[in-house]
Amino acid sequence: MNALRLLPLLCCALLAPPASAAEPAEVWRGTVGSLPVAVSLNRGDGGEVYGQYFYFKHLRDLELQGKRDGDGLRLEVRDREDVATERWDLHEKDGALEGQWRAGKRSLPVRLQRVDPAALRAGRDGERYRRAGDEVSAFDALRVGELSLEKAKTEQFQGHRLQWWREPRTGVELFTVEAGLDEPARARVNRILSQRLWHTAIDALQCTSAANSEFGLTVTPRLFDRRFLSLSLMTSYYCGGAHPDFGDSPLTIDVRDGRELALEDVLWLGKGAPPRRTGPGDYDSPGYKRLDQYRESTLVPWTLKTLAGLHPEEMAKPKDDDGCDYSDPGVWGTSIWYLTADGLYLGPYFARVARACEYPEWSLVPWKLVERHPGPALK
Repeated sequence: MNALRLLPLLCCALLAPPASAAEPAEVWRGTVGSLPVAVSLNRGDGGEVYGQYFYFKHLRDLELQGKRDGDGLRLEVRDREDVATERWDLHEKDGALEGQWRAGKRSLPVRLQRVDPAALRAGRDGERYRRAGDEVSAFDALRVGELSLEKAKTEQFQGHRLQWWREPRTGVELFTVEAGLDEPARARVNRILSQRLWHTAIDALQCTSAANSEFGLTVTPRLFDRRFLSLSLMTSYYCGGAHPDFGDSPLTIDVRDGRELALEDVLWLGKGAPPRRTGPGDYDSPGYKRLDQYRESTLVPWTLKTLAGLHPEEMAKPKDDDGCDYSDPGVWGTSIWYLTADGLYLGPYFARVARACEYPEWSLVPWKLVERHPGPALK
């Protein structure tokens, strides 16, 4: 796992269906008793079914597991001691799911209708379901549709006025640009910023579905000039499991065309055009494999040599096992990065036991060195 420890990959792992569930999730909306719910179901092997559901009142997930047998569906919610706390007995009829929800002696009717993702986003309220982008599942689009924003502070940053927004259910805050860019550029940049806010709100709700969980986000603008907007998004979270965690998922936008940038768009040490990933999770794609090979064979040696020249003391191998070994090639291959007025920040990634070694303040490459190896966004 690289240093871009995005929350959908980590804090919500317990909520994800197994790899064997190759078909897209079925998304349903309806009621348990009189309470509105949304349900996402994946089919596994041998009739197994995995998924989750949330009540619209709370928007936090409860994990479902069970079996499909013909038109029948038997689902359970189990606690940490693997004891069933809820049981769903459903059958499919005329494209709907109907049946009973039971918890102890309580029993309520369940009625669910399948959600068509395209129709959801194209309907009368489609705009609110498109907030986080079309790549978001219909299940999470339904969740985002229930959220709202309230204005927070306004601030000036490097000649631009930023309006901060807070999502009250999760406490997530992020800004949009109110002044300092022309209208078309502002619209392009704000679309990306708004989608990141909604994605982070989804992550927060998924994370805090676990007992005694916590989620916090700290956003720090790093650079805003005529070419780039770059910011850090540091999350600290506990989503169940053994330990809390934290990580930065920086965002850098090309202001001129409203495009989210990869490191290779700014710093490119190879020949020809940089390889591209086609999307999250495409680790077996040719583009990702070329990118991984480039980073290992070219980017890492350059990073070690450059930082050792700029910061010889910090990059020296520690004399004992308690020190931070920034000379280890393994900590730089998937560095986090963002832009500042002084240059390109590259941050290492360490295993959990050495997590305190991450985010050193000194690991900055000055612009004059970056511009010797410009990526497409610098040309």
